Amino acid sequence: MSSERGSKAASEEADAMKANTAATKIQANFRGYRVRKQLKESSTSQRRRQQPSQQQQQQQRQQVKQRDQQQREPREQAKPKDAFLKRQNTREALEEKSATKIQAGIRGFLVRKRQQAVQAAATRIQAGFRGFRTRKLLKQNGQ
Repeated sequence: MSSERGSKAASEEADAMKANTAATKIQANFRGYRVRKQLKESSTSQRRRQQPSQQQQQQQRQQVKQRDQQQREPREQAKPKDAFLKRQNTREALEEKSATKIQAGIRGFLVRKRQQAVQAAATRIQAGFRGFRTRKLLKQNGQ
C-alpha cells in the first residue's frame, strides 16, 4: 500500500517537473520568436535603405535639410513616435514580468508539492520503524 503511494507521489512529481519544463520551453520559444521577428523587420528595413539611386540621394539630402530645420523648431512631431516606442517597451517589460511571475508561481507550487510528498514519505518511514521497534521490544519482554 505504501509503495503504491510512493510510486503515485513519484509519478505526480515527475508530471509536475515535466509541466515546469514544458512551460519554460514555451516561454523560451515565444521569446525567441519575438526576437527573430524584430530582427527580420529591422533587416528588411535596412535592405530597403541600401544602394540608393541618385534620385534617392537627392531626396535624402532634402530630408537632411528638412531635419536640420525641424531640429531648430520644437520637437513636437517626435513625441508620438517616442510615446509609441515607450508603450512597446512597457508592453515587453510587462510580458517579461508576467512570465517571471508565472514561472515563480509554478516553481513555488512544485516545491510545496514535493515537500509534501517528502514529508509523507518520512512519516511512513518513521511509522514503520516505530512499529518494528515496538514489536522487537514486545518480543524481548515476552521471552
